[in-house]
Amino acid sequence: METSNFLQNGNIPKDTNNSGCNRMNLCTLALLILVVVPLLIVCFLCLHSQSPEICWAHATSPSEHRDHDIIWKWNLTDCSSFVRNGSDQKLEILQSGMYFIYAQVTRIKKIESYFTMLLYKDENIVLNQMTGTNTGENTASINFGRPYFLSKGEKLFCKVNDGLEHILTENLTYWGLYKM
Repeated sequence: METSNFLQNGNIPKDTNNSGCNRMNLCTLALLILVVVPLLIVCFLCLHSQSPEICWAHATSPSEHRDHDIIWKWNLTDCSSFVRNGSDQKLEILQSGMYFIYAQVTRIKKIESYFTMLLYKDENIVLNQMTGTNTGENTASINFGRPYFLSKGEKLFCKVNDGLEHILTENLTYWGLYKM
């Protein structure tokens, strides 16, 4: 008879005490509440308080100076530690890193030759060259944008091959960068 009683009730003794398992679950829960949750809160507060400074430098309203040098009207937003506009109209990189550089040139008159905007890094290194068509249309635009790794101390500037005589110098001709 005893055998059938054992089979009916399974092999679990009736006097089993599960309090050890319950204490372990409570200890794990207490550990989570006392250690992990405060750690997550501290991490969230630290990351939340460090809003990233986004440097954006944007040049518009070009005017021509000597030797086809272009004088730009600069708007630098949160850039004091990343870039600065020098007195020579060159944008100097103050902190090495990835920068997204963009530019657009809009031609407003029909011309015989192609028009080109050159983006230079220092004096003799061309970062990008954009060439527009000489089609029969009265207006045409060229533009580009892409990331570059720039090193501290490098200087950027733009030139247009035919001066600004045929270029719209208001809001449709510009260049700039922002720190990625």
